[in-house]
Amino acid sequence: MATFTFAQAATRLLQCNRDLILAQTSIVSAQADVQTADRSPNPTLTIGSAYINPQSGIGAGPLYQKQVDWQARIDHPAERGNKRGLRTAVAESALHATQWGVAETRRQQQLALATAWINLWSAQQRIKVLTALEGLYQRTQDAAQTRLRVGDIAANDLVRISVDTQHAQNDVQQAKVELARAQFDLAAMLAMEAQASALIASEAWQTLATPLAPEKLELLTAGRPDIQAARAQLDTAKAARDLALSQRTRDLTFGVQLEHYPAPAGIGNSISVAVSMPLFVRHYNDGEIARAEADFTTALLALRKVEQLAFADQQRLAVEWQAAAARADRLKFQLLPMVEKMVANAEFAYKKGSVGVFDLLDALKQLRQMQLDALTARADVEKADAAVRAAVLNVAAADESPFSSSFFINSGN
Repeated sequence: MATFTFAQAATRLLQCNRDLILAQTSIVSAQADVQTADRSPNPTLTIGSAYINPQSGIGAGPLYQKQVDWQARIDHPAERGNKRGLRTAVAESALHATQWGVAETRRQQQLALATAWINLWSAQQRIKVLTALEGLYQRTQDAAQTRLRVGDIAANDLVRISVDTQHAQNDVQQAKVELARAQFDLAAMLAMEAQASALIASEAWQTLATPLAPEKLELLTAGRPDIQAARAQLDTAKAARDLALSQRTRDLTFGVQLEHYPAPAGIGNSISVAVSMPLFVRHYNDGEIARAEADFTTALLALRKVEQLAFADQQRLAVEWQAAAARADRLKFQLLPMVEKMVANAEFAYKKGSVGVFDLLDALKQLRQMQLDALTARADVEKADAAVRAAVLNVAAADESPFSSSFFINSGN
């Protein structure tokens, strides 16, 4: 058996989760884009020859005496308007957005891990409850057989109890199927598919003792990775807009040329220089600038949308959390003890012959349903707890591990 604590599962997730590994590669690509952007254009070397007479040939002697005209030219573009700095700023902002995007992926994967963990623990507890209930049905069937032998009950009563006992056995088998499904879901997140059937959750989810105050929820939500990523994307769009505007500043290209015109017709060696620049005759980069403005507006609206959805989400989750906790408390501390006491009384009375089989079976069915409802309610509370803590998760830097095991276990203390 591969028994895990949640802290161990969270550590393995960060190391082995395929979605996280894939997301990390995007950071490498963004870093390469920064390296590419922070460079000036390379100069261009041009070498050419002219006036080669095929009849007289190129003449005798060393190369410098050949009767061939040739030119060697170097052209070097010089960017103006801080284009290199703005281009680098675009790439760096995009890198920051990518890093925060990876942090958001980690947050989502950790929340999915929490859900898978809760499902696995609940499936384990469900088997325990149903197995204990199956034993209770079996004891009831044994008591019924004893009463049947002395003629205290009818044979049909024993048949009814036997049918419900088999139903309880079927419930245990179905719970084992649900356990296998929960094991595979967790194993897939941890890249442990081959060991899925051996995965065991060693501890329950540790919920927070009290809900977070609304003002603390709003403060924490502002630093979530998805909001930080949207802000970085807005910075990227702003830098891209500035870069588009800088295209209206003309770049210059400086050229230096060495020319060789051999005697007797030529004048020997000479040097020439040149400067070239674009002429804004056809357009003034209006389309590029308009597109950059539109992208900036889109990024700004996207940030506002992410912020509003995040704040609305944390408020909704807080309400759901409180409702789930209230329901779980009623089941655990009020309804379940009452039903357990009722079943104990019914079982004792049935053995003494004071009640009929229908009363006993009805009590057992209520106990089974109440125990399963209590398990479901507890899982709902734990999932709501994880969702609320994910909704208010913020980290200081994009490379900080959001949703670490310590955050799950200790935050809110």
